[in-house]
Amino acid sequence: MTRVKNVIAHPNFKLTVVFEDNKTSVIDMNFIFSESGPVIEPLKTYDNFQKVFIEDGIITWPTGYDISPEYLEELAS
Repeated sequence: MTRVKNVIAHPNFKLTVVFEDNKTSVIDMNFIFSESGPVIEPLKTYDNFQKVFIEDGIITWPTGYDISPEYLEELAS
């Protein structure tokens, strides 16, 4: 199972993600602007976007929105 060990949010709505195997990728998260819903709408402001954290190896936001590490690897490819 792939896990994330570190994440950094950037003002341009990108994330630097470090996986457990130390692979580092920059993920463009601008796709959130084409999605809607109560857990994603707040993330469209940098103040909320930057509140990203890791829970059990998965990047998560306080709104409950999360992204699996496997999907992050796909986005990084």
